[in-house]
Amino acid sequence: MKSRAELEELLATQRTQRRSVPPSRRRGRNVLGALAVVLILLASGAAMYFAVQLTTPELTSTATASSSPVSSITNTLPTLMATPVVMRVCTDIPDGRLHVRFAAGNGSEVRGYLTEGETVLPTANKETLKGETWQQITSPIAGWVNARYLCPSE
Repeated sequence: MKSRAELEELLATQRTQRRSVPPSRRRGRNVLGALAVVLILLASGAAMYFAVQLTTPELTSTATASSSPVSSITNTLPTLMATPVVMRVCTDIPDGRLHVRFAAGNGSEVRGYLTEGETVLPTANKETLKGETWQQITSPIAGWVNARYLCPSE
């Protein structure tokens, strides 16, 4: 077993060895860390740029020399933004309720109910399961309904 004096001497030696790390090596670690952060930021920025480029539809310009750029964009926009089709619930059952489900199919859990005549906003998503067509809706409750119980709104 070592004496207290020997332990203190050993500790002092270790401390001086730890302090003897050249400042340039310590600085190198900081530079590498900062460089890694910059590279990560650049990579994430590039990923965001390409994600936006891939998901944004291009506006096609059919402008002539006499038309203004604003009118060509205005003429193109209605084709890009389709008007949502509103449908209504038509179960043909007085005081009937339509189940809105978490997923398409009768086996899926019920999320909520819609009443006869209530208007809904369907999406473009449809699925056919066991001969039944299921329509995804976003309003007033987001979920899936059996499409045979939806009629065009008047």
